Amino acid sequence: MECTIRQAKSEDAAGIAHLIKVLGYGLKADDVPARLEDYANDASRVFVAVHESGALVGFLSFHAIPLFHEPGALGRITAMAIDPEHERQGIGTALVGAAEEFARVCDCLRVEVTSGDRREKDAHVFYAKLGYASDCRRFLKRLEKTPS
Repeated sequence: MECTIRQAKSEDAAGIAHLIKVLGYGLKADDVPARLEDYANDASRVFVAVHESGALVGFLSFHAIPLFHEPGALGRITAMAIDPEHERQGIGTALVGAAEEFARVCDCLRVEVTSGDRREKDAHVFYAKLGYASDCRRFLKRLEKTPS
């Protein structure tokens, strides 16, 4: 299948919102343009995979974080989803490749991705095949929103 990988545009909002729902999150299509604007800076990108038919079939968000303790930055894949009908066709690999290429431009020393435990049989295997390895334990504390 032929796909083009490119930086997301505001007109991709509905397609990205649909794919975010595939991941199990509830970001509304109306909120996506503002998120895309937030990610359109020197250290962040949202990449999309567009099928030759024009359909948006995948997306990946990436952010480069400057490191304090050493020169360079840490690249972080913050979200990725592929349309279920187009999985296992190289789209995820192409999106990760675009993120890694951008990471090099941002002087990232490494790229990390968090993948939930429930994704052990699919996403974890996918990332391992691309050379990613589990190398630490992440500690997470959810913060409640403070009243305005």
